[in-house]
Amino acid sequence: MRRILAALIVLFVVAVPTAAHADTSDFTFDSFHADYALGRDADGTSRLAVVETIVARFPDFDQNRGIVRAIPNDYDGVPLNTVVESVTDASGAPVPFEQNYTGNFVELALGTDAFVRGVQTYVISYSQTNAVRYFSDTDDDEFYWDVNGTGWDQPFGEVSMALHVDPALESAITGAASCYQGAYGENNPCTIEGGPLEFTATVGDLAPAETLTVAVGFTADTFLTPEPTYTGPQPLPLWAHVASGGLLATVIGGVVLSIVLWARSRRGAPGRGIIVAQYSEPENLTILQAAHLVGRGSAALPAALVRLAVRHNLRILAYPVDASISEPYTLQYLSSAGADTTDLELLGDLFGADPQPGALKGFGHRDQLLMARLEGASSKANASLLAEGYQRKPRGVAAGILIPLVEFLLIFVGMGLLMLMAFVFLNVSPLVVIAMVFAFFAVFITLPLAWRSRTVTDKGADARDYLKGMKVYLDLAEKDRLQMLQSATGADRVDVGDNLQLVKLYEKLLPWAVLWGVETSWMKELAVHVDALDEKPDWFVGTNGFEVSAFTSTLGGFRTTLAPPPSTSSSGWRGSSGGSFSGGSHGGGFSGGGGGGGGGGGR
Repeated sequence: MRRILAALIVLFVVAVPTAAHADTSDFTFDSFHADYALGRDADGTSRLAVVETIVARFPDFDQNRGIVRAIPNDYDGVPLNTVVESVTDASGAPVPFEQNYTGNFVELALGTDAFVRGVQTYVISYSQTNAVRYFSDTDDDEFYWDVNGTGWDQPFGEVSMALHVDPALESAITGAASCYQGAYGENNPCTIEGGPLEFTATVGDLAPAETLTVAVGFTADTFLTPEPTYTGPQPLPLWAHVASGGLLATVIGGVVLSIVLWARSRRGAPGRGIIVAQYSEPENLTILQAAHLVGRGSAALPAALVRLAVRHNLRILAYPVDASISEPYTLQYLSSAGADTTDLELLGDLFGADPQPGALKGFGHRDQLLMARLEGASSKANASLLAEGYQRKPRGVAAGILIPLVEFLLIFVGMGLLMLMAFVFLNVSPLVVIAMVFAFFAVFITLPLAWRSRTVTDKGADARDYLKGMKVYLDLAEKDRLQMLQSATGADRVDVGDNLQLVKLYEKLLPWAVLWGVETSWMKELAVHVDALDEKPDWFVGTNGFEVSAFTSTLGGFRTTLAPPPSTSSSGWRGSSGGSFSGGSHGGGFSGGGGGGGGGGGR
């Protein structure tokens, strides 16, 4: 886990610089050979002389001016004291280079401003100290070294190495030697040959970010090995876990609070709690207001038009009256008798300011100007519920908006905490990662909950319960309705044997059946009683007179016409600059686990 975290952090740090060189990285390496001469100074410090021969193959057009070689100058916090001696080509001619110290690397930009093509060879000679480490798990000093390193974006056709050990160290060689190849952390063995003073290893076809790693063992205390500064993941202090847990708790608490506040904001007056069936229209409440009060705003205008028809303010004709009308239906103005303020406004929207009896209006195609006027009347009725005391303003709006904002800010708090832990301890608490994921989704959960709707007052609750009572009556079986009409407790006793009285009552309630979406069954019962009369209702006329199917079809067309239109939318280096804290000479190591290596790319 620690190795994975360390690798992720290194990759994160170099993501931007690597992307910047993407246009010069499209080439390959034929080979990379490193020749190492390992010795010991008088004070016991290891001394390493290195000659790297790198053969690059560039495209046959002007893309690259050479390569960049990043040589590690640090081995787990121990300085390697790198000294670059020379850079030449295959013939031994000097190759110009610029040297910079970047982090824990010595960065060499090889070449001039002139473009290079085809096969180019670079021979780099340098020396380092402190190249040998003591590993407690093998109880050995080890030359545990990455050859080419994992910091390259290019593949290598062949990578090889040769280690020459000073004869004075022959007695200290344990004979334990191992070789690994692959990406960082992989334990793919390869073959290391030779001994006791000469070791060689060769591998082929290494992909980008893959390296050859070798480990050769010496008896403990053969070299003076400075204590490394551990640069891997550190145990997190208690405060990091507490802060991460607190962040997660805050995120979850914000969601819970948002849900609670949203639920509380929706609570209106409870009403009577008992719904009593009603068969008369409510007083002082228009059908447009009623539709919005019970949450059926889409049925408001169709119900209002039917109400105007059954009250004989207009007539609905289920066909175009003449060739001048292109719409599928026709509305005919009759009179304004008995019309209230809302009725007069709707009639004016349909027929103009001063219509004459018999005036015709084609209907059924979406006339944007007319629809805007009708929808304006519906919206005005909805707004009047607040002004007339049926509803009150939404509560908790500020808190509702603040919570998703805080959740969004907590994402950045989590990022800051994550970066602090990653860069200070090279470790992160899983809780902070979970908290950031939760905070991201919490924004999308709490944002819709920030919306607050109006709630009903006691007056509104009474009116709502009355309207629900009308639906109860509309849903009753006919025999139960007829029994209620004759009940001594009824609002108005009705002679159920008088079909004319029943037709008038059923007509009066038809708009409310439209409001509740039960007009089809209600219309069928109305038609039964109409058939028993000599004179048919004239507020609706189909091609064959008063027909249930024609009315249902026409009402469906009205709903489509009056429905709202659908919305449309048009430089650092990744690689093995430091090693592991487990030895590799006995076979327990992995690719990229040693010192050396580094990386580079095109320039």
